[in-house]
Amino acid sequence: MSASEPISFQKYQDKKKKQEEEPINAVMVWLFCPSCKTIEYSEFTSPAGRAHKCGTQVEEAEVGIDLRAEATLTLHNLEVIEKLIKKNKKNRLFKLSIKHLYDALVMLKHSEEVYLNRLESLYNGQIPPYKGEIEDLKDKLPIKEENKLGLFISEFRFEPHLRFKS
Repeated sequence: MSASEPISFQKYQDKKKKQEEEPINAVMVWLFCPSCKTIEYSEFTSPAGRAHKCGTQVEEAEVGIDLRAEATLTLHNLEVIEKLIKKNKKNRLFKLSIKHLYDALVMLKHSEEVYLNRLESLYNGQIPPYKGEIEDLKDKLPIKEENKLGLFISEFRFEPHLRFKS
């Protein structure tokens, strides 16, 4: 038998809780094509640089992010969008009169899902979001803006064009 300290269930729980509250740091990259004037993001850095579809060398801006915070905000945004879509489906006349709004919400939902998938590919799995209600987490999360729909824009996704000189 070893004279080591016995395993404490309380210490294990405390360690697990602390891990659930720690940020998961990563780097995402904004890409700007000076020819096409398009801005995209990537979850992969490219030290050797990269070319855009048009053949032009793109400018890159690496940004440190907290994957857990980004996932938490994205999951909240998906919930809000889903509620708006359901609200739009309930009233048939409303749905027919502004079908463009419905289509825009579906496209917005898809873009949020793609963003979450890219975050998860960077993490290599499902990202555990921060625990708690979004109202309680607002001070902890990197929220730059809340738009008119009630969606949160993180610091990473806020005005990416300002990260480039051109």
